[in-house]
Amino acid sequence: MERLKRAWQQTPRPLRQSLVLVVGSLLVVAGLAMLVLPGPGWAAIFLGFAILATEFAIAERIRDRMVHALKAALAYGKRLLRHSRH
Repeated sequence: MERLKRAWQQTPRPLRQSLVLVVGSLLVVAGLAMLVLPGPGWAAIFLGFAILATEFAIAERIRDRMVHALKAALAYGKRLLRHSRH
């Protein structure tokens, strides 16, 4: 795995960014389609932004906002479950 990581880091930046842009964007678009079609839409969108965030700062900010929103939604769900049990 370390060898693969080193090879990836030695790949010229423009090529690396192009590959990340294509793969990440395809996952985000596929995830958006899966919101109305069968499939794990949100998971694909999160994965796409995680991949994009490895090379692009704006994608990192979007991913961080999505993670924050997910944590807030999970905390809200936990509070609802605790309230419904009492």
